[in-house]
Amino acid sequence: MGDTDSVLGRLVGSPRARLAALLAPSGGLLVALLFAPLSFMVAVSFARVSDASRIIWHPTAANYTALVDATPFWSTPFVTSLLLSVGIAAATTVVCLVAAYPVAYALARRDRGRRVVFFLVLLPFFTMYLVRVYSWYLLFGDGGVLNDIATVLGVGPVDAFGFGVPAIVVGLAHAQFPYMLLTLYAGIEAVDFDVLEAARDLGASRRAVFRDVLLPLTLPNVVAGSLFVFVPAFGSFVAPRFLSGSTVLLVGQLIAGRIDSFNIASASAAATVVVVLIAAAFGVAARYTDASAGGDH
Repeated sequence: MGDTDSVLGRLVGSPRARLAALLAPSGGLLVALLFAPLSFMVAVSFARVSDASRIIWHPTAANYTALVDATPFWSTPFVTSLLLSVGIAAATTVVCLVAAYPVAYALARRDRGRRVVFFLVLLPFFTMYLVRVYSWYLLFGDGGVLNDIATVLGVGPVDAFGFGVPAIVVGLAHAQFPYMLLTLYAGIEAVDFDVLEAARDLGASRRAVFRDVLLPLTLPNVVAGSLFVFVPAFGSFVAPRFLSGSTVLLVGQLIAGRIDSFNIASASAAATVVVVLIAAAFGVAARYTDASAGGDH
């Protein structure tokens, strides 16, 4: 009996057992709130929906083939909206990256005013996302504030201030900018700036220091920040709903529209494709980041 108690004590007291005990609640919650709904969605994507809007559990791939059932296949509404969503999400990511990197670098090098800048950057998070998007809705459009100002100045109305892709990119970039800034700041602050100064002393230009020293050191944060921006922008629904002016249809809107029309099998198939693409992007980014980190050593 004593030997049994000692063995159990060693098992419970082992680092792996303690780690498993700590991860068990969060792991169970993750399975319940994420994997279970995803599994149900994938199952529905292979089902049929009757005229009475009832799910018929008869395995079929028709919901997936219907997504690309056209010649050429990229002319289907799903593929068109998917490609447009990827383009808008990529443009939003580039805008956030280009705008956030210099700010993150300046914040990492200087202490003065850092808290004020962070407060101003995070201030929009104290308001509802819908309110932030609606504020851009009031600025854009033929009768928006921006075009009214342009008209008063005698240069308007300006097409770039209308609803559509530019307005969506601006609205999404405004919403996702803090994620990129905070991620880049964490990476740049961890950089040993003596290395940059040494490169300058050896004759490297500022551009060369950025390209060959600073960027490789912060590349994991660039990839992580890009994912934090790209994924929410890719599946965004509220901002395109308000700022598209009904001129474009993104994949989030398409899926929501099919749910509203009770075509949940087709919506599940489209959503499953989106989830698979996002998971693949995460996998590629993780492998690329690991390879880059390993190359630095």
